[in-house]
Amino acid sequence: MSDPTSIDVSVFSKISEVVKSSRLRRIVLRAGIVFVALVALGFFALPPLVKSLAVGQLTKILHRPVSIEQIDINPLALSLGIKGVSVARLSEGEQAGFDSLYVNLSGASLLRMAAVVDEIRLDGLRVAVSRVGDGQYDISDLLDEWLKPKDTPDTGLPRFSLNNIQLNGGRIVFDDQPRAKQHNISDIQFAIPFISTLPYQAEVLVQPMFAAHVNGAQMHLDGKSTPFASDRESELSLAIDKFDLGSLQAYAPAGLPLKLDAAILDSSLKAVFKEVSAGVYSLAVLGSARISGLQLTDVLAAKPLLAWDALTVDLEQADLINRDIAVRKVALAGLKVDLAVNRQGEMNVLALADRLAGKPEQSAVTETPAATPLKWSLGEFVLSKGLLRWQDQSHEVPVVGEVRELEVSVGPVDHALAKPIEIREASYQIDLGERFRVERMALSGIRVDLPGHRVDVAKVSNTGTRAVMRRNDKGAIEWVSSPILKTIRATDRKVQDSRPWLGEVAELNISDFDFTFDDKAVKPAAMHRVEGLEVRGERLGNVPNSEGRLSLKARLNKQGTLEVAGPVQFFPLNVRMKVSSKAIPLNSLQAYAGEYLNVGLQRGQFSNEGEASVRIEREKLKAAYKGSATLGNLLLINPEDKSDFLKWKSLYLGGIDFKLDPMSLDIRDVALTDFYSRLVLSEAGRLNVADIVRRPQESEAAGGKTAATAVASADVPPAAAAPKMPIKIGKITVNNGAVNFSDYFVKPNYTVSLAKLGGRISGLSSAENSVADLELRGSYANAAPVEILAKLNPLAAKSFLDLKAEIKGVDLSGFTPYSGKYAGYAIEKGKLSLDVSYKLENNQLAAENHLFIDQFTFGEKIDSPDATKLPVNLAIALLKNNRGEIDLNLPISGSLDDPQFSIGGLVVKVIVNLFVKAVTSPFALLGSLVGGGEELSNVAFPGGESRIDAAGAKKLEALAKALTDREALKLEITGRVDPETDREGLKKVAMRQAVLREKRDDSGKKVDDGESPADVTLTPEEYKRYLARAYKAAKFPKPRNFVGMQKELPVDEMEKLMLANLPAGDEQMKQLGKARAEAVQVWLIEQGKIAADRLFLVPSKAGDAAPEPGKGNRVDFSLK
Repeated sequence: MSDPTSIDVSVFSKISEVVKSSRLRRIVLRAGIVFVALVALGFFALPPLVKSLAVGQLTKILHRPVSIEQIDINPLALSLGIKGVSVARLSEGEQAGFDSLYVNLSGASLLRMAAVVDEIRLDGLRVAVSRVGDGQYDISDLLDEWLKPKDTPDTGLPRFSLNNIQLNGGRIVFDDQPRAKQHNISDIQFAIPFISTLPYQAEVLVQPMFAAHVNGAQMHLDGKSTPFASDRESELSLAIDKFDLGSLQAYAPAGLPLKLDAAILDSSLKAVFKEVSAGVYSLAVLGSARISGLQLTDVLAAKPLLAWDALTVDLEQADLINRDIAVRKVALAGLKVDLAVNRQGEMNVLALADRLAGKPEQSAVTETPAATPLKWSLGEFVLSKGLLRWQDQSHEVPVVGEVRELEVSVGPVDHALAKPIEIREASYQIDLGERFRVERMALSGIRVDLPGHRVDVAKVSNTGTRAVMRRNDKGAIEWVSSPILKTIRATDRKVQDSRPWLGEVAELNISDFDFTFDDKAVKPAAMHRVEGLEVRGERLGNVPNSEGRLSLKARLNKQGTLEVAGPVQFFPLNVRMKVSSKAIPLNSLQAYAGEYLNVGLQRGQFSNEGEASVRIEREKLKAAYKGSATLGNLLLINPEDKSDFLKWKSLYLGGIDFKLDPMSLDIRDVALTDFYSRLVLSEAGRLNVADIVRRPQESEAAGGKTAATAVASADVPPAAAAPKMPIKIGKITVNNGAVNFSDYFVKPNYTVSLAKLGGRISGLSSAENSVADLELRGSYANAAPVEILAKLNPLAAKSFLDLKAEIKGVDLSGFTPYSGKYAGYAIEKGKLSLDVSYKLENNQLAAENHLFIDQFTFGEKIDSPDATKLPVNLAIALLKNNRGEIDLNLPISGSLDDPQFSIGGLVVKVIVNLFVKAVTSPFALLGSLVGGGEELSNVAFPGGESRIDAAGAKKLEALAKALTDREALKLEITGRVDPETDREGLKKVAMRQAVLREKRDDSGKKVDDGESPADVTLTPEEYKRYLARAYKAAKFPKPRNFVGMQKELPVDEMEKLMLANLPAGDEQMKQLGKARAEAVQVWLIEQGKIAADRLFLVPSKAGDAAPEPGKGNRVDFSLK
């Protein structure tokens, strides 16, 4: 092996020989001369030449004057410098220019046969562009020329490599003349490491960046790139400071219904592009952006629509290529939304959404590749200091107000919506004027499960709500609902999903809630208030079989209190509540009662203590109430004179047990205390009680129906009668009651009071065969005691009544207004006692009315057009006995099945008949007064006789008793005969007496002529024997046989011949009538003990009406 050192020495020696050769020296010298010439040419000759050529060519290309101040070329450094370039406008001023341009060419250009530039630096760039019309600019001629299609085919990008590109201090001015708007981009700083189509990279002297002031807003963009690395990652950062987005409104599409008045954009974003795997790329945007001071206007309404103080979006990563967006947080501060509903009920935001969406164009369906589904997620959304302005013109009275202090915090949510959306908290205030205000509404722990259609709320708090609902004079409800709820309802109508939503509130707290209902549809207008409402709830919602609890307290109409508490289940409905109310005023109900009643509700209070329940069971509503109720301090007044009509201190119902299905009512005890009622008979003769219920309209009162109604009624079959509700009331007590009666129908008026009423009813029930006991006592006119005792069941299907009532010692002088009007006399004195007995069974009424009047005396005569023409004094004389007493028993009876039945009508009818009977049939009245009820106006006699039989004696006994008790009465006695029966009777009596004389002759016994033949007894054999002897002794022609002897005849033939031949003329008949009258007179004197001077015999006159045939054999009486 040779020595390396010896090799190096030989090489250097050879090189030294070459250098020292003359030939080489000549080559080097010539090259040096050329180099120096080129350098001199580049430094001194080339710049003026290039400048001249450049100015000429640029002027020709740009069609505008171009000037260049200086061009410097450094052939040693391969650099070019240009200064003071300016392009003039076609009019006046500068179109474009720059201060200086530096370009440094790389020597690698020769090796790569392409343009390789190591550095490009442009300083002081100036560009001015003006828009002179729609689509027209002051450089339109250049744009049209540059955008023309090229004649030569495109051969692709040329080979080049530009490195270390910089732009410093640039400025662009855009003058929008039609809109009189000028935009300035100043202080432009731009740097990019390279732009290359070659795998070449020079030494990196700059990092990618862009900075400028856009209309005064600072914008900064920088980044880095590694295009030749395996992942080809490039990173770009964008920072914008206070960019005015409102300046872009002028360039919005025509017809857009929204106008951006103002908005400031700030951002700090980073875009990262890289190749994730072979052929798979990502472009991720990270960082935050902020839009502040936004103001958006509804162009058509010319009103503000949307504004906010700041909207900040914090992007965790937004992969635009792979459509995957992850937002860390969205914060919206100072939101202001103007919502409006027009008169047609259209909401402005929904109408805007429809206009922005437009109508879908009808086009042929083409298959397009399915886009990658968008994936997104939001870590948190926070809304603070929100304000919603509300204007609703859809009501008769427009609603204007605000939702203030709107705060919302929403937790994580993503595109899948598989997990419940968590709204951590939401709160707001509502101010819609006096009609609806909420001092604070707060919700927390809200979970919205969209797939499951369920909403759960951990807590709801409401404080300081003031709500007013009105019903106007037309009956329409004017109610203001929350704009939030109205917006939700309007949006929900657009969602095509009919599945029901489930929801539950774990905790509900409502305090200081006031509600007012102002009803102007009634007269007078009514006002109802609920004040200080406090509600506490747990687990409230419509989740099936989920039971919660609810309690509330409130003041009603300033005085009353209401407390409700208990478990609640809304689906299926099952509510059990303890309800307690105290002194709830009822006077505000007068406006509603006045529509149906002719009384004024001046005052009243309702109280209760009990438990109410409502539930749905087998699709039927079940409701019940157990407890007590009190209607206290009630006062109903007469609306005309404001006098008291009905009042009481307390009506208490204890032990109430009410059920709705099946319906039943059980009350342990009822107590009515200190009650008063006033009954008034008006001047028109109507009792005020009859007019309590207002009459329907005349058309309805007439029973008129439209034809349609009549037909419909005829077509519908009658419904089956509903079963009667079972009712049971253990005990009813009445204490210290009073009834005042005033009669203005008579003059002078009559007024009386029934006071100190008290008593009880026990065992009242609608059950069959049940009987209640009634006991009631009181005082009439504060003097006469009243007592009523009864057994009854008015609630049963068939009523039963067994009543006894008694009143004693009523002074009748106070009844002078009635006696003067109807009898024509005042009442001087008298006392009334009444004892009645009523029995009702099987709808049949039987009643006894025992009337006792003591010392009744008429006073002075009173002129009255209504007074009866009947002799009332005679009637009183008939009714009153010697002790000055009128003792009457007035029985009545009737059937409740008779549609004309009326107890009052029957009583009046009986009394009227009594007086008519006293005048027209006084003896019938006397018969009823002394018992037996027989007609005493006559005494009947057997035909042809003057003897008083047993029946006649009984009548005379009754008549004698009546005359004995009424010494003022005198009796006229008239004997009468019947032309038929008495004439035949006289003959029969004469025949009988002839037979009896024959028997007398045999027995030797004397028979009185006045003795009735009927009093003597004859056997058939005796009668035949003695009749034959009397027939033989009679002086009249008798039938004989063929030899002239008197024939023997049968009994009946002998009777016929004797009756035909016995005398019975008018004189005999007259004497018979006289004998009868005398017989009655004698009986009354001797047996009846009537003074003879009170009995008068009156002969029958020719002008007297003939008695009814067959009934003239009697004695008639008349009173004198």
